[in-house]
Formats: sequence, C-alpha cells, structure tokens
Amino acid sequence: MKKNLLVLTLFMAMAAGAAFADGMVFDPTEFEITDTTPTKTVTKPDLSPAANAKIESNIKEASSYSQNSVSGQSTNFNNALFELDNAQVNIRNELLEYKAKYQEVDTQYQLIKEQRRVLGEQVKAVEKRIKEIEKSKNQIRKTMI
Repeated sequence: MKKNLLVLTLFMAMAAGAAFADGMVFDPTEFEITDTTPTKTVTKPDLSPAANAKIESNIKEASSYSQNSVSGQSTNFNNALFELDNAQVNIRNELLEYKAKYQEVDTQYQLIKEQRRVLGEQVKAVEKRIKEIEKSKNQIRKTMI
C-alpha cells in the first residue's frame, strides 16, 4: 500500500512538473529571430555571346528538367494512387465472390444438416420399431413356454 502511494506521488509530481513547465528555455516565442544569413552577389563573367547562350540554354534545360521531374513525380504518385484504387476494387470484387461462394456452401451445409437430422430421426424410429418387435417376440416366446 505504501509502495503504491509512493509511486503514485512520484508520478503526480513528474506530471505536475511537465504541466507547469511554462516558460522553459526552449519556448521559441521568447527569442528574437535575426536574419544572419549572408548574402552573396553572383557576377557573371564576361564571356562571348556564344558561351553566354550555351550557359543560358543549360540553365533553361536544368529548370525544365526540374519542372519535368516534379510533374513526373506527381504523375507517378497519381499513377500509384490509381493502381492502388484498382487493386482495392479488385480485392472488393474478390471478396464479393468469396462471400457468394460462402453463402452457397453455407446453404448446402444447412440443407445437408437438415437432411442428416431427418435421416437420424428415421433411423431412430426404425430402431425403435425393431426393439418393439423384439420385445413382442420375447413376450410371445415366454407365453409359449
């Protein structure tokens, strides 16, 4: 009992400490954010017009590649989602087929179970008649002796 009380008291103290931890050092609202990122100015070297055209075409190609890769990624994600949707539809159709087969087997089972019950009653009735005939034969034999 004392151990449980001690454990409960320690737990409550730790929970209260976490609950009253307002104003801790890691609260981001208390600190000012200063922009200390260095800025660089990039100057283009003086090149010939052909070299500038080649560099600009490379930049355009790289930017179009990055745009194509982003659109390609979204296309890939859309294709993956579409395939998952198709797989889900196929699995649901398979589930419906299995449920239909299960229902058929279940009705056959119930039918066979009912037939077994009826045949069991008929067997018992025939066995009962045989026992009655045996009793009557034994009584007749006893009266004959």
